[in-house]
Amino acid sequence: MSQLMLRALRSHTRTAGSWTLRSNTYTAPRTPACLARLQLPVASTIQARLFSQQPWLRQSLHAEAEQPGHVLDEDSTLFASTTKDLISMRDMREDTELVHYMQTGKTLAEQLSVMQACLLNGNVERAQRILIGLYRLYPETMKEAADVSVHNEIVGGLLAAKPRPLTTEALLWYDQMERHYHIKPNTNTFAILISGFVNGGMRNVAVVLMQEMLRCGHTFHDLLLSTYLSDTDIDHIKDVARSIISQGLESSDVATNLLNAVNDAEERLVSLSADANECEGDADRLYQTPTDAVDSKLHAAAATATMESAAEANTLVSTNVEGIEQLKGSLKSLYTNELEGYNLQLRLERDTYDSALARFREINKKRGDPLLLTDIGALKRLSAEWLPQLEALIEEEHERCKKAMETGDDRIREHYGRFLTMLDPPKIAIITILEVLRLCSVIPKNSKDHSPKLSGLKTAMLVNALSTAVHNEIRFNRMKLRSNRHITGRNISVARLASSGKLFNMAVRRAKAHELRENSNQDWLDTWDITTKTRIGSLLLSMLIETARIPEHSNDPETGQRTQRMVPAFSHGYELSKGRKFGILRAHNSLRELFKSDALVGVVNARHLPMLVPPRPWLTFNSGGYLSQDEPCMRIKDNAEQLRYLKKASNDDRLYTLLAGLDSLGLTKWSINRPIFDAVRKVWNSGKEIAKIPARTFDRPEPVKPEDYETNDKARIKYGMEMQEWNNNRASQHSERCDCNYKVEIARAFLNYPMYFPHNMDFRGRAYPIPPHFNHLGNDLCRGLLVFHEGRPLGERGMYWLKIHLANLFGKDKLSHDERLAFVDSNLDNIMASADNPVPDSLVDGSTDAAQPWWLEAEDAWQALAACVELTEAVRSPDPAEYVSRLHIHQDGTCNGLQHYAAMGRDTKGAFEVNLMPSDRPQDVYAGVLSGVIRLIDEDAKQGVQEAVALRDKLTRKIVKQTVMTNVYGVTLIGAKEQIAARLREIKDENGQHEFDVVVVSKIALYVAKKIFESLGEMFTQAQQIQNWLNESARRIAKSMPESALESWKRMILDSKESQTKFRSALRDAKENSRVLDNETILEIRPDLGPGAQRRKRLNALATKPMTTVVWTTPLGLTVVQPYRKLVKRNVATTLQSIVVSDSNMPSPVNSQKQKTAFPPNYVHSLDASHMTLSAIECKKAGLVFASVHDSYWTHACDVDTMNNIIRDQFVQLHRRPIMEDLKAEFGDRYKDHMMPVIGWEYVSKDNFIDGGKLKLNKARVTKKAERIQKEKEVEMELAMRHLEACGEGEAEGEADKETEDAYATVQAHQARKEAATAEKERVLRAAENLTASLEVVDLRSIELIDPKLDLPGALRQVDLILYTLSFNQKEYAEQVTELRKEYKTRIRLAKVSKVAKVSKKKSRTKTKVVVPAATSASTEVAEGATQATTAAAVAADAVPEQDSAAAALVAESIMQLEKELDAKIAELDQKYVLEYSMPPIILDHRMSTELIKDTNDMIKRGELAGRLVKRVSWVGIEFDPLPAPGDFDIGEVMKSPYFFS
Repeated sequence: MSQLMLRALRSHTRTAGSWTLRSNTYTAPRTPACLARLQLPVASTIQARLFSQQPWLRQSLHAEAEQPGHVLDEDSTLFASTTKDLISMRDMREDTELVHYMQTGKTLAEQLSVMQACLLNGNVERAQRILIGLYRLYPETMKEAADVSVHNEIVGGLLAAKPRPLTTEALLWYDQMERHYHIKPNTNTFAILISGFVNGGMRNVAVVLMQEMLRCGHTFHDLLLSTYLSDTDIDHIKDVARSIISQGLESSDVATNLLNAVNDAEERLVSLSADANECEGDADRLYQTPTDAVDSKLHAAAATATMESAAEANTLVSTNVEGIEQLKGSLKSLYTNELEGYNLQLRLERDTYDSALARFREINKKRGDPLLLTDIGALKRLSAEWLPQLEALIEEEHERCKKAMETGDDRIREHYGRFLTMLDPPKIAIITILEVLRLCSVIPKNSKDHSPKLSGLKTAMLVNALSTAVHNEIRFNRMKLRSNRHITGRNISVARLASSGKLFNMAVRRAKAHELRENSNQDWLDTWDITTKTRIGSLLLSMLIETARIPEHSNDPETGQRTQRMVPAFSHGYELSKGRKFGILRAHNSLRELFKSDALVGVVNARHLPMLVPPRPWLTFNSGGYLSQDEPCMRIKDNAEQLRYLKKASNDDRLYTLLAGLDSLGLTKWSINRPIFDAVRKVWNSGKEIAKIPARTFDRPEPVKPEDYETNDKARIKYGMEMQEWNNNRASQHSERCDCNYKVEIARAFLNYPMYFPHNMDFRGRAYPIPPHFNHLGNDLCRGLLVFHEGRPLGERGMYWLKIHLANLFGKDKLSHDERLAFVDSNLDNIMASADNPVPDSLVDGSTDAAQPWWLEAEDAWQALAACVELTEAVRSPDPAEYVSRLHIHQDGTCNGLQHYAAMGRDTKGAFEVNLMPSDRPQDVYAGVLSGVIRLIDEDAKQGVQEAVALRDKLTRKIVKQTVMTNVYGVTLIGAKEQIAARLREIKDENGQHEFDVVVVSKIALYVAKKIFESLGEMFTQAQQIQNWLNESARRIAKSMPESALESWKRMILDSKESQTKFRSALRDAKENSRVLDNETILEIRPDLGPGAQRRKRLNALATKPMTTVVWTTPLGLTVVQPYRKLVKRNVATTLQSIVVSDSNMPSPVNSQKQKTAFPPNYVHSLDASHMTLSAIECKKAGLVFASVHDSYWTHACDVDTMNNIIRDQFVQLHRRPIMEDLKAEFGDRYKDHMMPVIGWEYVSKDNFIDGGKLKLNKARVTKKAERIQKEKEVEMELAMRHLEACGEGEAEGEADKETEDAYATVQAHQARKEAATAEKERVLRAAENLTASLEVVDLRSIELIDPKLDLPGALRQVDLILYTLSFNQKEYAEQVTELRKEYKTRIRLAKVSKVAKVSKKKSRTKTKVVVPAATSASTEVAEGATQATTAAAVAADAVPEQDSAAAALVAESIMQLEKELDAKIAELDQKYVLEYSMPPIILDHRMSTELIKDTNDMIKRGELAGRLVKRVSWVGIEFDPLPAPGDFDIGEVMKSPYFFS
């Protein structure tokens, strides 16, 4: 049997050798292990593991059976477990993958994308070499970067090779996946192999692979759900199974199980189809009309909608937006109900560019008949004309790329050609045209106040947008091919679970997520490197510039006749702005004019439109939202680090609560509010500026140029600023008009059909609708046009909340509820009049004396009109309580950020100000801040401050509101100034003139911003303390680095310095010996000069840069990574321009200042996102229709009370957790091994107060070990200083007494500096004299040291006294010792002479006399001190060399006696004077306030202290300050507050 199989396999494969996985060596083919197993008989006990036997599925089915409706499992908490290990990543400098990128310029993921491109282009051998090489270079990193999906690509490429499949090599690769690379094959692996062998006619091998699949624990159900099997592949596999059964082969049992699994799956599909057919009629009715319970008037409007659609095309004055035309074509099937909703949504997403391409080609066919082109705008005709020319150029480039890939002559074209050739030229051409026109049609708004604006679009932005669009289309086309009917059935089944609420049972969700991870290719997301993207984008842009032509009309100066010529539609160049050079693309003025009348706002990509069916549930981090796209659930820009954390959290099943929250928001079904749409259409057609719908034309007069423009500098500056403002307003008006047109046309397309908004989130967890152009997060117009698709009766409390909602829209949200109801009741006539005739003819026909409708007085006019219509219909209905309302009612928080701060700090005063506590009426925090600002300004006005005088009686609540609202979210002083300046410019006098001149408004706004910040600090002290703690914690984190990284970089720098020293020594030796160092010797001494030198240079630079970003975990388990880094800029040479791009993959230092200032707002945003998510899930559980705009929560009027209770309860549950304590504990754990550089100021007092009194000490011998330690300290200090400078703290914390250098920039200033230095010297001398007079000697034996923490000035003064005393003692001691030594030196000399003379005289009288007992005494002294005796005897012997021993002994005895007396007297001095005193240094470090350092420095300058502050830079373990003490606010009070959300 096995020999037969081998012959069968070999007959279908070539016998050439292959490349092994472990090396590039050539080996002969061998029998794969999976075929070797064919020698064993097929065990009859091998049975297919049925789908129902999977343990995770049993858990899912049990949970579904137990929880039939909107149920959330009671035992599982929605909060993340605090016991789970933190998700952590390596420091960027220690990340092997990033180090690889620094060396090659490509990340591992980008290298794998090259591998995939090689596979798609048929170059399988090179793809294998790339993967093998990456494994050899980076074995550990590839375990994370290359999952089973990468190996599946190789297996698939081998089986798809031309001219025949490489089947043997594919099986060899499969064998070595787990053996060598520890990659377990998944279901997709077997799907690729089985389909490859089945389609190749080798069914016996396919059967063996099925047995292998079952042995590995996979099921046939898993196989059918593989994205690598098409419907055709499944049918072929079924045919093979039937053939095996009919022939009665040994493997019939496997084939039988396969057929049973397929038949079961087919039956489930049939049941899904039957369910769909049963509800098809209901679905069609829902698509065509609102719910059956709506009012009869709305019924009538909806019933006639289809008939009116043709008439509307003539009554709606549109600018023929190209994207909308595409949308109409794509939605054409909606009007005929050809397709079921799910397949229809797939078709819309699939045909985005295909329909545009077909339409452009249709226009070109009509080009010969002018009559057929009369209804087609000039811009569309031009775009269609560019298409074939651009296609031809791209086709030529394709051929050049293919030739380069064959020959290898052009390496650059060969590289980007592998990606460019993956998409057909026509598709690339239509993408290029539509993307460039879309971006050029909207003039970018100026983000800086009065800064110069570029005349076109930045080339870098256009190039990136083009390449991204092409890349996305390539990925989408590949995804289209990877689907089958069983996957579609599974997706529909999961969608039904979500719609029914069963998917919000977390056990079911986890089970479905596990199933998806097991059966999908969801981890594979290819990426393009930045160079490839830039080159492809610039190539396409240059081709469009070459082909795009536009007619330019002019008058002949001689004949006066009007002539026409074709000129380039686009041009490119460079412009300077704020000292930087930017590449610019400019659209021709004629093309700009076409944008106004025939605007191409953009292609309405169906992948960015509302959906027709519920979004795909988010089961994993990149498998939700639109049906055909696998994009991450998080909006990630230039933050690959965040993506790694997100993927890890998803694989660890930590995101189930967040993803469930996104699903609950996406399941809300919306419809267009028909009465509001009719009013909007009437206003739009009028061309008037009404309710923030921009006018058709910009009619504001241009500023008049002053007559003294050339001579008056002030007038010239003012005129320039006014012109800049006027141009910005004109550009904004054009952009807003186009944007409004966009929204109106999308609303019109979905006028009679429901829609869904799939959601994703930002890096903080805040949810956003994915459709960017039209959603409920949009402006007032979008919100007014939208209503819930489902209607619910108002009930007992619905009318109450509907009136409250209407009053809120008129700005009455700070009144009590009773006062709001009274406001609505008193204006009931105005409300009904607004509903009956919202846009009277007199308003739009140009009548100057026309009365304004009442609804236009509202702050949110279109939403107010929708509420007026709803309230009118309810009042006029027979029973208002039974009236079915679809309007969304809002409950908004009171400055939600301050609410979270007050709750975290348990701040009673702050809680009362933001309505966390019960009160009779809502507190107005903005009015409170305003009153404080007015009080401060009035005080300044009394002092004559000009800004305060100008602001009297001018400030309003509106001016301070935005700044107060954003202050808690980290708005800077400059940002607040811009906000206030915009509001101040809106103030006009009775003549319509601006109250504040454009020249001075910025200065006044800055003054107001400072006063607002001061007033806020007085009102919310607890919030300020928490914000300061968050700021300081982020500052420390941002400038820290892991201790391991510090040690490695320290060793690297020391080794580099040592190698440089050795190299210099070797060069000297070579020079002295007249020889030349060979390359091997040089590289042995200096390896940093060899391969990878540039990488080492970059790594050395990174050693001194702050790389640590702030990372924390939200209460729901999301790991948040702040993305603020100083991205590396790269200059990419292209065919168009030299383009500077930001490289997010290159390891980049963090922006320390941004990390610090952004952390408090981001942290609060993560808390309010958690609150919203929890509320959304609970509302879904309670059966409510729910939507949110961050801290504004929406539901039906009848359900507001229920939603309010849920909001309060979730807020209380969130803040009953120790949020701040958990954050500090996480920081302590996450950054426990981090070190941070700190600047300390050591107080060093004078150690020689008295000249000449200092004792000399012998220099200690320094060992090599001590020298190494000293060098390490020097390197640490150098790294710390450079690290602090990179953080922007080196200058801020420089010398404590450093003066600014700006004042000495000129020669005159230099002279002043000399005079100041002289005066300073004299002051220092005087201060020293005063100081010396004030010092006194203290008793060092009984002194008690003062604790610097308790009394810093006293401790510093004590240091001076101690050192003064030591200096005094040293001087006195030295003087007295010197005098004693001189005295005894003289006495010793005299003793020597006198003793010798006496001995000689006595000897002359009697030569027999023996030595007196003094000799014994001398001997005793010798015995007591051998060294002294020996020395004295030697001296005596020298003095009397010829005397006898008796005389010498007598001399020695006398000298020793004198020395003993000297030693005794010196010992007495030692007891009298304290010469040494050990005391710890006093260092003023980062934990002390800057005021203490400043005060100390001032004391030194005044001569109150004798020392100085010396900077000491060191690395210390990161520590976090104690948390601010909480207040006594009871968080449970929130449940009693009627105005918490109102």
